[in-house]
Amino acid sequence: MTDRLAIARGYEKALFSGNMDEVAGFFTDDILYWIAGDPPFGGEWHGPDAVIRAFSNREFGLGAADWGSEEMWRDWYEVEDRVIVEIREKSWLKSAPDDVLDQRTCVVIKFRGDKICDMRDYTDARLYAGFLERHRDELPKFAGA
Repeated sequence: MTDRLAIARGYEKALFSGNMDEVAGFFTDDILYWIAGDPPFGGEWHGPDAVIRAFSNREFGLGAADWGSEEMWRDWYEVEDRVIVEIREKSWLKSAPDDVLDQRTCVVIKFRGDKICDMRDYTDARLYAGFLERHRDELPKFAGA
């Protein structure tokens, strides 16, 4: 495994464990995090503080809820100054386990030296929009809106 692959996997491990101080340590001071689509599903965040806040507050996507999930696969590649991870995972609200969000995404993680300077998340926001239509009242981020 190359250093960049190890760094990207270390970043993901810290993110999934909720250790946001460690996550911030993987970023350059001018990190850019972009998710395909317009708010509230996508958008752009600049700088470590904004990116960490977005993760902590679940500012993108469907937000915090009582989710179940299953990772189907996760494939990692390294190309020049970036690491690419292709992901397929299934998620569902525990209150609606038969309505499964089958999401495939591709994240491009660009490096400057041994720090992450740019992340581009190509998630299909249309799937989120459809799920939101069906479950607005069950998603705290959108309930009552």
